Amino acid sequence: MLGAGVWHFTGENTLPSTWRQWFAHAPPLGDVVDVSAARVDPANEGRHIRIHGQFHALEPVRDSELGVQANALVLLRTVQMRQWQEECDAKGCRHALGWSERPIDSSRFRVREGHLNPARFPFASRRFAADQLRLGAFRVDADAAADATTPVPFAITAGQLPPNLAASLRIEDGVLTSADPAHPAVGDLRVSYAIIAAGPRTLTGAQRGDRLVMQP
Repeated sequence: MLGAGVWHFTGENTLPSTWRQWFAHAPPLGDVVDVSAARVDPANEGRHIRIHGQFHALEPVRDSELGVQANALVLLRTVQMRQWQEECDAKGCRHALGWSERPIDSSRFRVREGHLNPARFPFASRRFAADQLRLGAFRVDADAAADATTPVPFAITAGQLPPNLAASLRIEDGVLTSADPAHPAVGDLRVSYAIIAAGPRTLTGAQRGDRLVMQP
């Protein structure tokens, strides 16, 4: 005996009964424990757990710049601009108008006259995640939603547009555009959306309080 409160280890029966029960039922360190999504069990704090449940957001996800929103986990905005594109070879240079998600620097063209592109986009492609994501009773970080499933197209309807956006952009096949379909011009915009939808998911991570922390 080394002192008060310290016991000799001489065999399994020397362990206090509550400790013997804990070791008998606790999984080995590093194993994944399947737990219910219905409630957060403090006994699993710090453990590597796997949860199956309904992955959802408490509020709609919203494009904070354009006002478009959706009942989803993540809203992905893709912005394209109609710009001049140059292709050169030994025979000369050819120019054509096309849609690009990135600015094309026309100052670097060999033939710049008549092929000027806008210097920047008014707004860029972005990803918007809902503020409060839940898998059952667990809080989940937005990065987990992005990895949860493949995005699906989200068609915009007139009723989803705020008045200022409806006045400057039209809807063509569920896509926002400033272009005249018959005569698209340099600088015209095309804005499309996709979502990562709510639904049943199985996620694995560490339990930290009521949070599921995804592992790298």
